[in-house]
Amino acid sequence: MSTCSDCKSFFPREDEPGKGDCVRRVVDPRQAYYTTRPKNPEEDASGCGEFRKR
Repeated sequence: MSTCSDCKSFFPREDEPGKGDCVRRVVDPRQAYYTTRPKNPEEDASGCGEFRKR
């Protein structure tokens, strides 16, 4: 089973140990930007379509 902490997009938070953010780059026809979502590092990532192994 893969977890969020095994993904290249997961970054642990320095101010809150045990939590992290899923950061992804999104490109549309006019611009590129980053999205973030708070995540638990032990959350199951098997259903995530954007999972990329570290």
